[in-house]
Amino acid sequence: LLAALRRLHRARPLEPDHRVDAVLRELRASGNERRPAGHRGAGRVDLDDAALLVVVDGLVADGRVRRSGRRVALPEHAPRLSAQDRERVDQLLDALRAAGGSPPRVETLAARLGITPALITQLRASGELVAVAPGIDYTPDVLEEMRRRLREIATDGPLTVGRVAAELRISRRYAEVLIGASSDTPRSTPVATWLKRIAACTSSASRTT
Repeated sequence: LLAALRRLHRARPLEPDHRVDAVLRELRASGNERRPAGHRGAGRVDLDDAALLVVVDGLVADGRVRRSGRRVALPEHAPRLSAQDRERVDQLLDALRAAGGSPPRVETLAARLGITPALITQLRASGELVAVAPGIDYTPDVLEEMRRRLREIATDGPLTVGRVAAELRISRRYAEVLIGASSDTPRSTPVATWLKRIAACTSSASRTT
């Protein structure tokens, strides 16, 4: 069970803990894998969930597992990336910042840098990336700067897609995203509403960092 939890920590280094049921699934999945003859690792797990939960209780009591509600972690675990992954993520974030209001597609950059899709998902969940539309992610600081620029633009006249694109020197697609336009939302929506939506994205990212 400790090995299963350790594997989850390695697979999702930015998550502080994991649901107990996810640990049990990982334990059973690893136990059901076919192993070479003579392998000395754990075999098939025959205990039911109730019995495994008793094992979890014992590990918690011994201090070998940290528990918070229905989530558990190894005592020494803290959300962090390996040095190599941190360097790659920093390169990704720097590239997005350098692009300003017209960030390249994160998945393309990530593949070039050797960053896995699972890690991109974790970066979004942790708030290091803010996905504002399919294929468009900003770092929280850049999104906040775009939000500030939109407020400035709005003080001088209507906040239209064309005007935002011209003022920020970005494409209309990025302008639409930044003012919250979508195919099912009329563009007559008040500017204040768009600003609130962008603010909500930024606020959500700030709470998770």
